Amino acid sequence: MLAEVALVPVCVSYAAVVVLVALVTASASGTTPGGQPGLAQALGSGIPLWLAVHLVPLTIGGVPLGVLPLAPAAGVAVLVAVLARRGVVRLAALPGVDGADAAHDARPDRWTSLGVPVVAAVAAVHAAAGVLAAALLTPDTATIPADASPAAAGTVAGLLAALSAAAGVAGPCGLGARVRTLPRWVARGLRAGLGAAAATVAGGAALLLIVLLAHAEAVAGSFAAIAPDVGSGAGLWLLDAAYLPNAVVAASSWLLGPGFAVGGVVAAPTGATPGLVPPLPLAALLPSGPPPTWAGLAFALPLAVGSAVGWLLAPVGAGDVVGRGPSRRPGQDLLRRVRPVLVAALTAGVVLALAAGLAGGRLGSGPFDPVSVPAGPVLLAVIAWIALPGAVVALLAAPTEAPAGGRGTRRASAPAAAEEVSAVPEDSEEVDDGDEVDDTEDTAAADAAGAADAGEADDTDEAAHADDEAADPHRA
Repeated sequence: MLAEVALVPVCVSYAAVVVLVALVTASASGTTPGGQPGLAQALGSGIPLWLAVHLVPLTIGGVPLGVLPLAPAAGVAVLVAVLARRGVVRLAALPGVDGADAAHDARPDRWTSLGVPVVAAVAAVHAAAGVLAAALLTPDTATIPADASPAAAGTVAGLLAALSAAAGVAGPCGLGARVRTLPRWVARGLRAGLGAAAATVAGGAALLLIVLLAHAEAVAGSFAAIAPDVGSGAGLWLLDAAYLPNAVVAASSWLLGPGFAVGGVVAAPTGATPGLVPPLPLAALLPSGPPPTWAGLAFALPLAVGSAVGWLLAPVGAGDVVGRGPSRRPGQDLLRRVRPVLVAALTAGVVLALAAGLAGGRLGSGPFDPVSVPAGPVLLAVIAWIALPGAVVALLAAPTEAPAGGRGTRRASAPAAAEEVSAVPEDSEEVDDGDEVDDTEDTAAADAAGAADAGEADDTDEAAHADDEAADPHRA
């Protein structure tokens, strides 16, 4: 079963690459995919392309190629994750396996022993396949004059497979249970950070679509000039689709401010350096002049994302606000409001910086080298765009509970206050890690409740006495 989980992604990815190469070659040359020349060419070309799909840097014709397509790499990662999850579930269902009846019990102590062998097997097989594929790239056997370092191929392919398999088995291995043990503000910050990263990438995709539609005529002319026949056109379409996520990441970096560069061509909302662009349809992203007048509006998206994070992480009720007792200091309320926003900013920054690092790389040794989406500036920009407006919104936001009686401050009744204080130690989600309710607060709340009850009793006695006096004026 472990062999199936580890070998199937390697075989399926290589077969998919070979089939695509055979179809493109056949449509371009007029031969059938089953013919011996086309099949041999596809089998030889599939080796370096399999390495490129696994993000292994190549050297083609003596020049480096480090800008590798993210779309097929994402497909391989999803395939590995799905098969790894399926393998863990099937292993758990075997009789005699510890945790065999854990299909409805994802405790980490019963599932970790099942996930580790799956991740290790998948990583080992992909690393071995990467080393073997790099060793087979010789001038005598390779159809494409490509070369790769066996050590780098094994490391990169094994790491990609290990991370994908770990993501697949995270759920069955009890990641949800581990996340629930984290402080509530950490879990909320992680979720908000992932959502902010997704929103930023979605904005980059929308920007890329707008630019491509605005330059639709230039894109069509590029296709007609580079790929006039059906076979080369299909190959160009596949190449553009494979690099489409790279372009989306570059557009997201442009929205954040750092921008991107292709050789000497630099594109950013604050400035641009035009120059020679590669003859590809995706080159419509590259500037041919100074930034447009609306370029400053691009900063509205990260500003809106940061403000939304602060709004979502702001206190939603009096139970989320520190300062109920006299021993609480205002600084504690400030820290409690800001710290989940900082976690969200750091999470989104790390995710987008990793994507930026994978989207760029070397592109030959000519005027288009290198393709740069700066990971460090992207990390700092994301943290700034989320932390600053998010912290301001979180600090200014008030609890959303409606004030009693239409007044500006919410006043809780004495029994409700006593019930809230007595329930605080029992509700783990309302008390963050390290925040303990002081005994002085309990005593003060109890005294307040008793005083309120006594006041209500005195008011009742006075009302009854007034009624008696009204009924019998001589008693006055």
